[in-house]
Amino acid sequence: MIKLLKNIATFPFRKVAINAGKTRLSPQDNRKRIAQDILFLALLVFTVFIVRFAWIIVTDSSNGVKLRPLAKANYSETTTIYAKRGTIFDREGAAIATDSSDYSIYVILDKTYVSAAGKKLYASSEDFAKVAAIFKEKLGIDESYTRAQLNIPKASQVEFGTKGKHISFTLKEQIEKEAKDKGVAGIGFTSHLARSYTGNFASNFIGLAGLKDGDDDTKGLIGQFGIEASLDNILSGKNGVETLEKNKDGQTLKGIAKSVTPAKDGQDVYTTIDSTLQSYLETLVDTSMQNYTGTEVVATLVKADTGEILATTQRPTFDPSTQTVIGPKDPTLSDKQNLNSQTNLLYQSMFEPGSTFKLFTMAAAIENGTFDPNARYTSTPISVGGTRIADWDVLLNPDGLNMTYPQGFARSSNVGMSKLQMAMGDKVWDSYLNRFRFGIPTRMGVGGEGFGSLPDENIVSQVNSSFGQGVGVTDVQMLRGFSAIANGGTMLEPHFISKIANTDAGTQRISEPEIIGKPVSKTTADSVLKYMVNVGTDNVYGTAYDFSTTQPYFRVAGKDVSIKTGTAQVANPKGGYYVGETAYLYSAVAMVPSVNPDYIFYMTIKLPDHWNLNFISNVANPLLERAYDLKPTIDATSNKSVSKSTNETKIALGNYEGKKPGSSLDLLRQQLLQPVVIGTGSVVTKQSISPGTKLGSNKRILLLTNGKLTMPDIYDWSKQDVDTLAEWAGLTVTYDGAEDGKATKQSIKMNESIKKGKKLTVTLK
Repeated sequence: MIKLLKNIATFPFRKVAINAGKTRLSPQDNRKRIAQDILFLALLVFTVFIVRFAWIIVTDSSNGVKLRPLAKANYSETTTIYAKRGTIFDREGAAIATDSSDYSIYVILDKTYVSAAGKKLYASSEDFAKVAAIFKEKLGIDESYTRAQLNIPKASQVEFGTKGKHISFTLKEQIEKEAKDKGVAGIGFTSHLARSYTGNFASNFIGLAGLKDGDDDTKGLIGQFGIEASLDNILSGKNGVETLEKNKDGQTLKGIAKSVTPAKDGQDVYTTIDSTLQSYLETLVDTSMQNYTGTEVVATLVKADTGEILATTQRPTFDPSTQTVIGPKDPTLSDKQNLNSQTNLLYQSMFEPGSTFKLFTMAAAIENGTFDPNARYTSTPISVGGTRIADWDVLLNPDGLNMTYPQGFARSSNVGMSKLQMAMGDKVWDSYLNRFRFGIPTRMGVGGEGFGSLPDENIVSQVNSSFGQGVGVTDVQMLRGFSAIANGGTMLEPHFISKIANTDAGTQRISEPEIIGKPVSKTTADSVLKYMVNVGTDNVYGTAYDFSTTQPYFRVAGKDVSIKTGTAQVANPKGGYYVGETAYLYSAVAMVPSVNPDYIFYMTIKLPDHWNLNFISNVANPLLERAYDLKPTIDATSNKSVSKSTNETKIALGNYEGKKPGSSLDLLRQQLLQPVVIGTGSVVTKQSISPGTKLGSNKRILLLTNGKLTMPDIYDWSKQDVDTLAEWAGLTVTYDGAEDGKATKQSIKMNESIKKGKKLTVTLK
C-alpha cells in the first residue's frame, strides 16, 4: 500500500523526466520545457485543492462527516440545563411530591479493580454468601437469584433486576453500612433522577412520576398516573441549553458562557389537601382495616362551602416510596402486578350507591311538592312491574311498619322512597337526577373519570333508583350532589387545586369555589339536613342509632350531625348480584353541623368479611373532631379566604373549537377556569371567549356543541354569559333585577329543549 501511494505521488515527476529524455532539445530548451511542465502540474494541483476547499466550505462536510460540530467542539461545549419538575404541595405549602434521586445497585467482580494501595474493591467468591444475605434482608431479592448473577461467567460487573432499582437514599446507606460491617467490598450504586413522596399519603390520588425512558435521566420525569399524570403539562418543565467556551487546551472555562437558553422549571401545584387531616385519615383507616376487611374502601372529607377536598384515601393503595401494596391484594400476584391493576376509586370506580342516594329522592319529592311530612304509609312489600320491593327489615316485620315519611327516611325504607318516586313520576324524577348531574363526570381536571349511569327507562329501574339501585355513580359524583344539600341548594364542583405557582415568573393562579347550579331551594336542602339528623338520633327508627350504647354512632362534640347510611347490592361481573350475609356495599355520609354544614364526610366499604357501622363511625368521628381543631387554619387557607394575588398568572386561552367537550372541560379546569358545555353534541363549535385572550383564573367559559340544544342551569351566571347563550340559541331574554347581578331564577327549566325565538326570563341579584 505504501509503495503504491509513493508511485502515485511521484508519477507526475517521473513523467516529466521521461518526456524530457525523449526530446532532442538543447539542454537550455529542455530546462524551459521541464519548467513549463512543472508549472502546469503545480497549477493543476492548486486548482484541485481550491476546488476541494470550496466544496468543503459549501457542503460543510468531508467524506460524509459534518465538520462544523467538530470545529465547534474544539473551542466550545454545549450542555443541557435540566428543568426541575414542579413540586406538589398541600394547602399550607408542605411538600407532598418533590424531585430527588434514587439508586440502582451493582456488584463489581473484576479482580483487577483495586485501590492504589492494593486494597481489593471487588466482591470475591467467598463474599457471595454475605452479599446474597444482605440483598435478601434489605431488598427482598431471592438469594439463589443473587448467587446466579454473581456467578455469571467472565462478568466484570452485575446488576439485579427491578428489585435492585429505585432504592432510597436511606436504604442505600443501610446497605453500605451492612456491607462495611461484614467486610464486603464491591457493592456500588448508580444515582438516578427520581420523585420523592411522603409515604402512604393519598397515594392513588397524588399518583406517581418516573423516568420517561428507563434509566435515562436526560429525558426527565413523566407522570404515570394520578394528578402527577393528569397535571403533567403543568408540572413538567422544559430543558435549557448552555454553550461554554474552551481554552487552547480544550478545557471548559467555567462561568464564561457564549449563549444560554434558560431551563423553564415546571409550575408548582398547591392542592387543597390538609396534611394533618390526610395523615390522620390514613391512620384511622388502617386501624379500622385491622378489625374489618373490604375489597374496596374509600373515605373522603370535603369542605362543604367551597368543595375543597381536604383528605381522601382508599384501600387497596400503596406506598410510593417502596411501591408496595397496602390493603387487600391478590396473593398470587407480585406487588407490582397488584399495583398495576389498581384504579383511583374516588373518581374511576362506579357502583350502585344504595340508601345514601335517598337524600336526592327526599330532596326531589320535597322540592316537587310530593312529600308530606305528616302522611303515613305501611312498609309492607309492594310489587312494581312484577318485581317485589321490600324493606331491609322485612323478615323482622313481615306486615310492615306504619310510619310517616320522615320516619321511613330515618328507617331507610325502600318502600317509602318507592312510593315517593311513583308519586313524582318518572319524568319529574329524571329531571332531578339531571339537575344533580348524575350520569355526568365532574371533569374536575383528573381525566379518566367514570361516567356513572342513569336508570333505564323501564318502571322497575326507575323505582329502584329511588333507593340507590339500578343507578351508577362514583364517589366524587356523590360528593358533588351532597354539596347542594349542604349549601342551601347551591351545588359546587369538587376540586383539588388550591393554586398553581409559576416560580420562574413569580406569579400564581388561585382557585375559587365553582358554582355549577342550584338543583333545589335552600328550604328543601335545609329540610333534608333536618331529617338526616333523625337517622342518628331517632331511638326507634334511626339506622345510625346504636341501640347497644343508646346513642348515635356519629358524634362530634356539641354538634348535631346530619347522617345517612346505605346498604347496596353489589353487581357480580358474572351476572346478577353477589350473595352472602355481608355481600354488600356499605356507606355513610355525614354533614356537620346540621345547620350550614362545615364538612362533608363520605365513606364506602365494598364486600367486607363482617360488618358493623363502627367501621365508618370510628373513622368519621375522630377525623371530624380533628377537622374542628384545625378549622381556623383550614378557613384561613380556604379558597374563599385567600385574597386574589396582584401578580396573577395570565394564560392565553386555547382554541377548543373542533375538540371534544369532555377533554376540553378537564384541560380548562386544570387551568383553574370554569367551563360550561352547552348542548349534547360531541364536538365544540363555538366558545364564549376568543382563543388567545389573556385570562386570569376562575373565569367562566361557555362551550357550544354541535348537538341538540337544551337549557342549562344558569344559576350564578352573569348577564354577559346569559346574553351569549341567548345569541347562540336565538332566545329572547327579559331581565328582572340589577344588571350587574348574578342569575338566581330562570323561566325555562334545566334540560328543556330550546330553539330560536323562545322567550327566557332571568332574575338577577
